[in-house]
Amino acid sequence: MNRSIVRTPYTGAVTADFVTRPRPACTDEDPELFFPIGNTGPALLQAEEAKAVCRRCPLMESCLKGALERGETAGVWGGTDEGDRRRIKRRAARQRAARQRTSD
Repeated sequence: MNRSIVRTPYTGAVTADFVTRPRPACTDEDPELFFPIGNTGPALLQAEEAKAVCRRCPLMESCLKGALERGETAGVWGGTDEGDRRRIKRRAARQRAARQRTSD
């Protein structure tokens, strides 16, 4: 059996058998699941279904971080919907403001 060697600056030599990346749980899902139309009735159920997919994903935290950094305003990302992300951003802004007031 012919094994290739991958060298990384962090771990040195590693066989290719061990270099795997986690696979997003949403890969095999219909992308439209993550973009419900509206925020009432069936759209709420769809958003909850999408969030359930996110909760079993090994990349949930990095997905949410990326969505916050990009300023995603639509859809379900990292287990959050638009309202969840607005609340996270407001909370972070309040915390920054509080830290700023205490450091002055």
